[in-house]
Amino acid sequence: MTRLLRFGLILVAFLQPALAAQCVPPGRWIAPGKGELDAGSVLARASAQSVLLLGETHDVAAHHDWQLDTLRALHARRPQMVIGLEMLPRNAQPVLDAWVRGDLDETALFERTGWKRTWGVPPALYAGIFRFAREHRLPMRALNIERQVVREVSKRGLAGVPPARREGVGDPAEAPDNYRNWLKQIWSDHMPQAQAASNEAFVRFMQGQLLWDRAMAEALVAAAREHPQALVVGLMGSGHVIHGHGVEHQLRALGVADVGSLLPWDSDADCGDLVAGVADAVFGIVPAVQDTRH
Repeated sequence: MTRLLRFGLILVAFLQPALAAQCVPPGRWIAPGKGELDAGSVLARASAQSVLLLGETHDVAAHHDWQLDTLRALHARRPQMVIGLEMLPRNAQPVLDAWVRGDLDETALFERTGWKRTWGVPPALYAGIFRFAREHRLPMRALNIERQVVREVSKRGLAGVPPARREGVGDPAEAPDNYRNWLKQIWSDHMPQAQAASNEAFVRFMQGQLLWDRAMAEALVAAAREHPQALVVGLMGSGHVIHGHGVEHQLRALGVADVGSLLPWDSDADCGDLVAGVADAVFGIVPAVQDTRH
């Protein structure tokens, strides 16, 4: 037995208790509140939707690897596909179109979309997804609006920012109570005590978040109408996806009935959060260990 093999067996034995305790084993699909699913059934159901939302934690490479693998598997089942991106505002759309046509290299893509300014996460984390879209000539859609619009609504409220200044985004559907409570907790955790106690300030903050969800939902609906035979897949932060309170809620308010949601689930995530309704299915992920050496 080689030293490498012995080391591997020792490592498996060492990790076995921790892996057994994980609520979502790495590489497996789980229907929250129901149990394990086979990949075929998950992908068959997901590929049959009009719009599918794939969550992520923006700076976790393993999440983007999962997204790319999932996109490939879905594309094999439904070759007509549109990929929507939370990462880019709508004014980046001409650059995305040029990228898919093959008119730009990667350097020009990320420079001309203003990636560093608008998103800030290393572009290498998303490069594989962009390459996949161009390889298969899949339309890509910029789902977002400029952050300054969201900030302005958070400061002035929806009534203080007319649709013409919201890049045409309409009034969002009201937040479900659970979403409102979740946003309230985020608000309270990140604001000074005096400001956190202001209900009016919180409502404006919530309206900014709702506008963000609505903008992405409207862009996804527009893509679905433009490509009625395609599966429209939206890539976005998991906070916009979980429990269907964010973008999915706005999609349904816009009349989209066939909406699906899939999430990556980190091996160290709290199993108490894995409850029915958090998503249609979650996939077990082991994020790469961060190199803390200097």
